[in-house]
Amino acid sequence: MNLTDLKQVLDERSHDAVEQAAHRVRLRGVRARVLARRRRRIAAWATVGVAAMAAVVVAVPGTRPDVPPTPAVSPSSTPTVEGFPEYANGARVVAARSVPLSTRRVEVTVVPTTLELVIFTRCDGVDEDITVERTVRVDGQLVTEGSCHDGSLRPHDWAGLGVTVGQPATVVLTVTGVYRAGDAGEMAVPVPERGEIGLAIGERMPFDRFPLPPRPAGTLTPLTQTDLPAGCSEALCQNAIILRSDPQDPTRPVSRELTWPTLTSIDMVSQTPGLLRVRVAGVQVAVGEWWDYRATGTAMYGDTDGQWKSDFDLDLRRGDRVVVEVVPEHVTGAWQVVLIPATSIGG
Repeated sequence: MNLTDLKQVLDERSHDAVEQAAHRVRLRGVRARVLARRRRRIAAWATVGVAAMAAVVVAVPGTRPDVPPTPAVSPSSTPTVEGFPEYANGARVVAARSVPLSTRRVEVTVVPTTLELVIFTRCDGVDEDITVERTVRVDGQLVTEGSCHDGSLRPHDWAGLGVTVGQPATVVLTVTGVYRAGDAGEMAVPVPERGEIGLAIGERMPFDRFPLPPRPAGTLTPLTQTDLPAGCSEALCQNAIILRSDPQDPTRPVSRELTWPTLTSIDMVSQTPGLLRVRVAGVQVAVGEWWDYRATGTAMYGDTDGQWKSDFDLDLRRGDRVVVEVVPEHVTGAWQVVLIPATSIGG
């Protein structure tokens, strides 16, 4: 497996079950892998299931101020707005719209009170062998393109897109094509009459105000039973570097000095809601976020292709002595971060 293949697998597994991800990867082939790389360079994607409120990976340093780790408690039933949960991924939906897929375009305008915004998308009701391609634009500027699915997107520079607090901003999702997969590959087909597309804008909330689900009774899911996005574990990837939470104090930062191996990916998982900030040589390269107790794994691409240099101005070389630090926030249970060297993944 080469690096581009791996990145597509990471993207797919962060919002689908493993079996579904493998199926879609086989069907979309080279075309989808190229789109995945393009999407990553355009925006910091967080392809998570909106209904599941799964973990988020943010490829830029966070800007939210620290707040006391005293989360609110969610109501017994989660209200929805145009088919979207009102609260998801640390944000509250403030504007949303859903239309039939055959309309091919859905538009939402919002007057933001903050630039900590999240875009949510929905594409429902189509057959499993159908892939809907779409673009998302903010005030006319392309933010991302690729396959349409239920997920969320956090552009890291809303100001750079021309969005200003107190001024209307318009987000548009446009269907650009529909493809049916078969034995001979993908073939363009007309837009189905059935199906629905949706678009929503959410404003990020302080952690202590976000309505988290109640903590489950009994023992939380052991991390040994969780599935990391790359399918890598201490047993399967002998060279994996694993940083784990302090059993006595999961909020304590954990660091390790190591000889840099060049990474394929960084995999993260947490038993509880909270954040994990991953810093390499003092530079934050990833933030994992969790808003429930599902212990869902999430991943961040590594530095194998030199992308860290352009994204973070971090130019590491194999053999450098480097300190890796994980700084947890708000977590109340076990977590782990797995650094997967390129040599851990077979070709």
